[in-house]
Amino acid sequence: MSFAKLRIDKQSAVLLALAVLWLILRVPQLGARFSFDWDSSQYARGIAEFNVAKHQPHPPGYLLYVLAARGFTDLGAGPMQAQIAVAFTLAVLALIVFYKLARDHTGPAVALPAVILLAFSPGVGLYSATSSPDITDLLTSCIAGYLAFLDPKVRPWRIVACVAALGLLGGFRQSGVSFVAPLVAVSLVAHLRYARREVLLGTLLASAVFFSWCVPLTQGAGGWHALSHLISGEFRTAAVKTSIFYGASAQRHLNMIEENAIYFGMNVVGWLVAFGLPKRLPAGWWRYALWLMPNLVMLFAIHGPKVGYCLLSFPPLLLLLCSARPHLLKLFSAVLISLGISYCPYGRLLSMKHWVPAYLVYKSTPRLALDLEASQRRLDQALRGIPRDGICARELPEAPDIRTVTYDFSYIPWSTPETATPPSAVWLFDQHGPDEKLRARYPTWRRIYGDELNSLWITEHP
Repeated sequence: MSFAKLRIDKQSAVLLALAVLWLILRVPQLGARFSFDWDSSQYARGIAEFNVAKHQPHPPGYLLYVLAARGFTDLGAGPMQAQIAVAFTLAVLALIVFYKLARDHTGPAVALPAVILLAFSPGVGLYSATSSPDITDLLTSCIAGYLAFLDPKVRPWRIVACVAALGLLGGFRQSGVSFVAPLVAVSLVAHLRYARREVLLGTLLASAVFFSWCVPLTQGAGGWHALSHLISGEFRTAAVKTSIFYGASAQRHLNMIEENAIYFGMNVVGWLVAFGLPKRLPAGWWRYALWLMPNLVMLFAIHGPKVGYCLLSFPPLLLLLCSARPHLLKLFSAVLISLGISYCPYGRLLSMKHWVPAYLVYKSTPRLALDLEASQRRLDQALRGIPRDGICARELPEAPDIRTVTYDFSYIPWSTPETATPPSAVWLFDQHGPDEKLRARYPTWRRIYGDELNSLWITEHP
């Protein structure tokens, strides 16, 4: 039975049931109190004191994201809950825009299952309710695609709305807008023929919106030279770890390529089950190339550390696939596959001591957000029951690390291992505890707390 052949009331029932399920699955993530990663603690610090030079947050600043989160804290939300509220709002808007884009592009019979599959993909499920601005890229991509494919002769005011919205979203996450800039520029030139006034008005309005947040951000960072120096430094620090073109090893670059292939694969697999592979290139394929290539070059050639960076490519990839009407059974199978990937109990089944593809899947799903929040709540209780001096945490990208614990557990005087105070110290590790080098250096390790993600160990210094 084809999804398109269902009566309207059954279509509505299916859509409503899946929408309610998606909302229910987001609820447990909305109450997070602790940092999801290094970056989320930076945004939380920026809510209290915005200072890009102090990495509160890190460059380029994410000014409007932080200010929007601050607005939710004024309503009584905690810093992490406020960030999640912003992310959830952006995710809902992105799904609405994507539905409109897919409906105009393929028709409602295809658009409904397409937006359902986008919502249930593990990456969207994670970042739609996580203290991160990465979900902004999904909305940015949807709006850029909507602008590219709209008919300028029909309701041309949409051009103004799209371009102005992109100017605003740049204040939430600058990189996403920069990656869709080629598609936006070519689309505006193409629309000039039939909507010259709207293109010019939209460009002027977007410029005004852009300068409204860019100027104060630049001034707050100490001027354009200082801000550009901070941004270039942040970019190079990241790129040298992953890209062979910036000095990383070939093995590390290959690892990055493999990691991003996993990030895409775990999200696209459900879409392939529902729609299959396209039989031919669609009309206007060059728009898809402009839409996809800047982000893909970044991910596979320079830096792509997490699935959040892939969100910009999700809308064009899904639109390329959804050229045919899926059967209802295929749709449900695809949703179940996405749910299985999203909520498999990875923490109980997998080792995280070494790099394994399974861990990359785990850290890119909403399951990790739930497990990590529960683990840090238990860690909070454990920390309150031990002596509060000489506790060490290391510099890691995933929470908890030295940057997140100094924010989340500020009642503890944290230090890095290099500055640990003798004669004794408590150390925070993952569930495996100290590595072989540390065990050789300090042979008196004793575990005093642990769960599936974190552990506390105490040692006597020589």
